[in-house]
Amino acid sequence: MMRNPSFCIGLAAILSLVVCFTAFSSTGTEAVEKLLKTKIDNVLGILSQKELSEEAKRQKIMEVINPVINFSLMAKLTLGKENWGRLTPDERTRFVDLFVERLKASYLNKITLYSDQTVTYEKAAEESGKIQVPTYLETKDGRIEIIYKFYSADGQWQVYDVEIDGVSFIKSYRSQFDEVLKNGTVDDLFAQLKKTGENESGQAPPAGN
Repeated sequence: MMRNPSFCIGLAAILSLVVCFTAFSSTGTEAVEKLLKTKIDNVLGILSQKELSEEAKRQKIMEVINPVINFSLMAKLTLGKENWGRLTPDERTRFVDLFVERLKASYLNKITLYSDQTVTYEKAAEESGKIQVPTYLETKDGRIEIIYKFYSADGQWQVYDVEIDGVSFIKSYRSQFDEVLKNGTVDDLFAQLKKTGENESGQAPPAGN
């Protein structure tokens, strides 16, 4: 079944934010499986608290994930080595800031997609020091395969990419950014990121919405 690319990217944004996590003393597939499950269960638990407003739920989840996400790495990976090398230090800082704003806005805008869904987990697999954990999100529209890709740095495991039904979060954004930079300038990319971030947050809805 074909998935809407924007849905996949948005959902990937949500889930990649959800599962980034703090330092953990153990290593290996079992530790990653346990920590991933714990983080997802905790977030879904917050979302199920009917006494909380949507804004309160969003705030609580953002407070959990903000200190532990390597946004700089995520931004660099989505831009790609060649395009990252084209940017000055100031441009890199601005790109990261705008990308993070877009990512958070997408996450907050699409958080309402979660309503009583269940997540199932398969065994993690390790290759070249990285770990992948296949999971499945059961929704009213069907079963969505989500593969979390982990790496460890400075004693901390983090998700560096997510695939949803075969669509890579990193590659999806990279394709978009490549197209903009191929036909335009870095300023054009900044303008698009800023506009999309505002649209996602609801500050500047697109015409016709």
